[in-house]
Amino acid sequence: MSETHSTSTAPSRRGVLAGGALAAAGVIAGTAAQAVPAEARGGRHPQGASMPLAFGATRRMKIVQFNDTQGGHAADRRTIEFMGKVLDQEKPDFALINGDVIDGSPTTDVQVKQGLNNFVSPMESRGVKWAVTFGNHDEDSVEEHGTSMTEDRLLEFVRQYKHNVNPPKMDGVPGHTNAQILVRGSRGAAPAFAIWLLDSGRYASEADTHGQSTDGLKSYDWIRPAQIRWYEDASAATEARFGRRTPGLMFFHIPTFEHEMMWHASQAVEEASDHAEAVRRHRITGVKHEDVYHGLVNSGIYASVKERGEVKGIYCGHDHVNTYTGDYYGVELGYAPGTGFDPYGLNDGTWDQHTLRGARVFELDERNASVYAGATRIVWARDLGIDMNPEGQPLATPVLFPPYVKA
Repeated sequence: MSETHSTSTAPSRRGVLAGGALAAAGVIAGTAAQAVPAEARGGRHPQGASMPLAFGATRRMKIVQFNDTQGGHAADRRTIEFMGKVLDQEKPDFALINGDVIDGSPTTDVQVKQGLNNFVSPMESRGVKWAVTFGNHDEDSVEEHGTSMTEDRLLEFVRQYKHNVNPPKMDGVPGHTNAQILVRGSRGAAPAFAIWLLDSGRYASEADTHGQSTDGLKSYDWIRPAQIRWYEDASAATEARFGRRTPGLMFFHIPTFEHEMMWHASQAVEEASDHAEAVRRHRITGVKHEDVYHGLVNSGIYASVKERGEVKGIYCGHDHVNTYTGDYYGVELGYAPGTGFDPYGLNDGTWDQHTLRGARVFELDERNASVYAGATRIVWARDLGIDMNPEGQPLATPVLFPPYVKA
């Protein structure tokens, strides 16, 4: 089913913006193999030992981006069913859950781990390499129910899985899920592609706002300058090591200011005529059913990516019922839709609610100079025989942990 363009209003569930800002979590991050200091190395993912992904004889590769699975230990069973069907149909080489993996419903540490296990089990059970980024909801159980599952502990937990490729955190860079995942080329030892993960944080803190109100503004967190410096340094180090720049894609949860500018072909005006121009100018496809809920501050990550010239696209989630993508002055900007059947959808409570549940697929071809040349599409739950009933369908029991995971 083809996508159409829309500018309908945001779901009311976005009332979070009227509430107080929360303190941003953690200032630790994972890093690229060649950029991490020796003292930070260790754990099950030894940095610098090997590239976790590689092109094979076909010289092709698939990446699947899931977004906003956002449930808990009693997750809607259809999220897990849909993820499994996508993986079975597409047979990707790598899968990502790009933020808001879980929500705040778990009341104990074990329930948090059960929630995570529910959503990573489709990849782990099929032997598909995978990673996560964190969004603004992954740490909610700490504040809502007093669990101890901070993002430090969430990352420590997911790194137990055999097929997880999240690197360890690194001191000095904000966030926990920053990574450069290099993909070895089919010929020789050099990387042919890079998958960049960034942690876009949670909410602007009171220190960020200097006590000023954020009413009428979007008060989410943003990619911080230290993260941008890390990205630029790691990118430059890879270029120096292998003698050329490595094309790639970048993923993080909270969208950029430029995602909004691209839709309207404007930095301020939001008229339908501006969007019509944007479709022509930026070759936009897909839908926009809610506002672009970017951070309080324009981080500058788009400008950095554009300047480096390697990253071909920046893909986010967060806004569950936005699915569009376009070329914004040489860098593709886009969304994957919400994957999970637990959080808000389109026209909640109606039979439209789950119609935009989906996953985004990226196709890479090493034979092309850019490796990724805009070959992306969405797989819809509605097209894979998933029940679209708006009534929730919670799991009777959580998915069993693998025997090698300590819960």
